[in-house]
Amino acid sequence: MMDGKIFSLRSSIDKTAYNVVQLLVKKRLKISTAESCTGGLISAAITAVSGSSEIFDEGICTYANEAKMKHLNVPFETLEKYGAVSEETALAMAEGMAKQSGSDIAISVTGIAGPTGGTLEKPVGTVYVGLFVKGKTEARLVFTDPLESDEKPREYIRLSTVLSALEWVEQELFRM
Repeated sequence: MMDGKIFSLRSSIDKTAYNVVQLLVKKRLKISTAESCTGGLISAAITAVSGSSEIFDEGICTYANEAKMKHLNVPFETLEKYGAVSEETALAMAEGMAKQSGSDIAISVTGIAGPTGGTLEKPVGTVYVGLFVKGKTEARLVFTDPLESDEKPREYIRLSTVLSALEWVEQELFRM
């Protein structure tokens, strides 16, 4: 049986992705994604909605630092100084995706989904989301405590990240 929190997250993701697609269609805007720890789940949520082909340009999963540099032009210096899981990298990923795709909106995520890979400074559940909207880029920390889910903490962190990212896009679209 699926964990109740996981089921609830999936339901919220589906509803939010639907809203995002409808708003993008209405506003005639295009979106693209640059994902690391979510491994394409944001792209999957958007493209699961009928009509998404009108608004979705492309998505790229850049798990390795080399891929972030090669496909998104994240500077080596940024990765070396701040690490892959940082506000600076999330910003660079969103900007790189927007520049590459020509999309009006680009969302990026980079983080530690666990159960391994965490440190005292950046524990499991540390995720940064970057958002490029028509020339302006911001990033924010989205921390998901893996202990909030009694089952499947990695899946819980990844899905929580997807929901947070989509909700942020939805909020920005309402402001436009």
